[in-house]
Amino acid sequence: MPAPALPFDTIPAAQLAKATAPLSWLADGLFLSAGAGILGGAPKSCKSYFALDLCVSVASGTPCAGHFAVPAAGPVTLLSVEDPHAVVVARLRALAFSRGLQLDALPIEIIVEPAVRLPEGIERLAATVARSRPSLLLLDPLIRLHRADENSAAEMSVILDGLRNLARTSKTAVLLVHHARKAPAGSSSGAALRGSSDLAAFGDSNLYLRKLSHDAALELKIEQRAIACPPPMRLKLVVDGDAEPAARFVVSGSSNEDSPVSGKVLALLAGATEAVSSSVIREKLGVRNQLVAQALRTLLERGRIRRAGRDGWLAVG
Repeated sequence: MPAPALPFDTIPAAQLAKATAPLSWLADGLFLSAGAGILGGAPKSCKSYFALDLCVSVASGTPCAGHFAVPAAGPVTLLSVEDPHAVVVARLRALAFSRGLQLDALPIEIIVEPAVRLPEGIERLAATVARSRPSLLLLDPLIRLHRADENSAAEMSVILDGLRNLARTSKTAVLLVHHARKAPAGSSSGAALRGSSDLAAFGDSNLYLRKLSHDAALELKIEQRAIACPPPMRLKLVVDGDAEPAARFVVSGSSNEDSPVSGKVLALLAGATEAVSSSVIREKLGVRNQLVAQALRTLLERGRIRRAGRDGWLAVG
């Protein structure tokens, strides 16, 4: 006679609750710590740029898009397959500069090997994560990392399950950038992702970017598995400067859109060894007093600067 089947292991819910850490955010309301998710969107919807903004935010402990606070800074490891390294580095540098930071001060590592294939490469990815211990692993884009049939749930589940297990066991958030097709009217954002429906079901936090038809605006939709979804919000990518570009995403109607010189003011204060007055800031940047006042107010609200004396300012951190 065959041996009797062994029961699955169980544990009382109250005991499990005591041993289980509560959910926490990599970026408040945007992406979960140690979570897995997808950033989807059609071509030219700024997916890769937004993903890099999240990387800089996590590495520096500054808000993503100036809106989603990062409770704890941590290292980042990223793989960008489609864009040349020069483009990736230039974007990271511009995103850092808008925060008044230098790229070489940020704990961001880039995987530079030309061929990473999934699911075969999961073990090497796990070894890379074990070595670097990042808070965030970015893989951009998913389509270039495998040869599976994206419409096959069986083939894609091997890849997605491996990446989800990597996030769970390593306590590293894993974000996949993935292409979307045009969604039928009234359908969910997840339905627009290319390939199997398992892709939309994969994420603890799924993000969807859509380019709007006017003013270079973007629409960001956030879907969370564990909590209610917030309403869509509008973003815009702003790039200032020529010799030393500063790039940032701004949320329409929020304080980080009020002052286009905020990044330059923060950079000036970050490089100062003593408090700088508003008049000196205005003189050095060559901008109107009103713009300086708006920038200082925005940076103060975001906790990036502090007052020093009656009319002095210092960068925080």
